[in-house]
Parts: sequence; C-alpha cells; structure tokens
Amino acid sequence: MRPPSPRRPGGRHERSRAASSAPGKASDEAVEASSGQGSSPEGDQARGGASQRRSSQGSRVRGSREARSDRQARDEGGEQASVAVARRSARGTLATPIAAADAAALLGSEETADLGDRLRERARARRMLLLRRVAIAVLTVAIVGGAAWVAFFSPLFALSTSAIQVSGEDGTLVTDESVRSSVAAFEGVPLTRLNTREVARAVESNVAVKSASVSRRWPTSLTVSVTMRTGMAVEAASGGYWLVDDQGVAFQQVSGAGTYPLVTLPDERATGASDVASVLGALDESTRSQVSAITATGTQVSFTLRGGQSVKWGTNADAPQKARVLATLLANVQATTYDVSSPNHPVTS
Repeated sequence: MRPPSPRRPGGRHERSRAASSAPGKASDEAVEASSGQGSSPEGDQARGGASQRRSSQGSRVRGSREARSDRQARDEGGEQASVAVARRSARGTLATPIAAADAAALLGSEETADLGDRLRERARARRMLLLRRVAIAVLTVAIVGGAAWVAFFSPLFALSTSAIQVSGEDGTLVTDESVRSSVAAFEGVPLTRLNTREVARAVESNVAVKSASVSRRWPTSLTVSVTMRTGMAVEAASGGYWLVDDQGVAFQQVSGAGTYPLVTLPDERATGASDVASVLGALDESTRSQVSAITATGTQVSFTLRGGQSVKWGTNADAPQKARVLATLLANVQATTYDVSSPNHPVTS
C-alpha cells in the first residue's frame, strides 16, 4: 500500500488563496485612489479610519478563506488516502506481509479491527463447516446402522412358517403341513438372512420330494414349489414292495407290484434305475404294459413279458430302434426269446 502523495506547492489551494486575496487588494487601491482627491483634514482623518477598518476586515476575510482552503486541502488529502486504501483492499492482500503497527498506520485502527474480525469469522466458519460434516457423517452412520439392524435382526421380516404357500404336493405323500413342518427350524429368521437353498434341502428331506424351489414372499413368508417323485417300477425289499423312480429311489411302500413291473437293480442303483427308465420310456404303451419284470446289471438290461417271453435288450444304445423292432417281432413272430441287442440283426427262438 502506497502512502498518500504529498501536497505539491502551487496547487489549486495556493491558487484559491491568491484569488481570495485579490478583492482585498482591489479594495485598497480604490481607497487610495479616492484619497488622492482633495478634501478637508477631518475628511482625510475619517477616510483614514475607514480605510483601516476595511483593511482589517479584508485581512480577516483573507484569513478565514485561507483557513477554509487549508481544511479543504486536508479533507481532500484524507479522501485521496482513503480511496487509495480502498483500492488496495479491493485488489486483495498486500504485496508483502506487514506488521500490525504498519497496518494500523496505513489502514487505521478501525480497518485493522475489521480485518481481525474477518479472520476470526473465517475461522469460526471453518469450525462450523467441520462440525456440520462430522454431524452429517454421524447421522449417516446411524441411519445406515439402524436400517441394517431392522433388515437383518429385527422381527419385522421374521419368517412365519404358518404363512408359507406350497404348490406341487400330492396331498398324500407330501402335504402343506408336512412342508411347513420340515422348515420349522427356520421360524423367526429374518428373510434377509434366510438361505433359501437350505430351506429347499429341508423340504427335499421328504423322500417323496424329488426337488423343491423356494422364493421369498415379503415381508414374512415363503413360496415353496415341490416336484414329486414318480414311480416307474416296484422293488421287492425289506419284506415288502416299494415304488422306485427313475433315480433308483424307493420312496413309497405299496402292497404289491400291481401294474408296475418288478425291478431288480445293481449296487449302482442310480445307474441301473436310469437304464431301466430309458428302456421303459422307449417302449410303446402296448409293449410296456406287457412287462412283468425287468433287470438291470449296470451294462445290460433284460425283461420278462407277462406271457412268459423273455427279451434281451442289451445296452441303452439305439433304444428307439430296438423298441420298434421288438414291437414288430411281437406282432408277427411267435417265440419264447427275443434278442434285439443288435437291432439290425434280431434273433428269436
């Protein structure tokens, strides 16, 4: 900040004083000119007194004008200094840091106090901003934590097994109540933490259920869809007869074979049952209804018809072709044994 420029001599203030003194001089000259004219001594004395009074008044007027001119000069100098300070303040900070005493000398005590107030206000604003950010962060954590507790631990989404909807059950081997009983262990668990795959496995613990799918029904229930096992044959085991499905699972005890063929499975029950299911699925309805017993060894399949004839089927290869050849032979050839293990060269005896 630059200090105010010093007042140059001969400026407009000096010209103002010179102009103010001109009327006084003109008045004196007029008095002197009038005094040159002839008159009495008393008149001269009177004119001399009047001239002194006018000279005194002119001096007072000139002094008053000079005082006013000085005050105006000081005021204008102060205004110029204030304008300079304001311009420097508007441009930003000082070019170089200055001491407090220098700042006070240049800006004045009031402006220095205003600068301190502004600095304190900025510091206070920074503190308030920091506190506001901390408060927002704490509030956010609290809201997220509360929502997580409500979603994962509160009873708001707790499972009610009595509200479970079941579809696909047969009403005998699998009922709504049996499904709800199998998932009773999950009662009260929030749906957000519930493992639906574990619930499905619990439903599949009923041997008559081949598979189950579970989906959530918000806010507190489930939808369970079950696929029942379907018997393809009857197996004699444990002093009774059991329905067996295409996976070799004995899932229901029955009084006898009835219309089902009596099946014999190898140790690899799943493989043997799959072979049997493949053979029975390839036969037409008329031929399949004549099968009274069927045996799978793991590599070969053979079966007996209700009329006493035996059929050598062989492997599962070319099952559709073997089924067509066998149907043709049964309709046209009377025999006790039909070998279709090589369908292009069947053999009867």
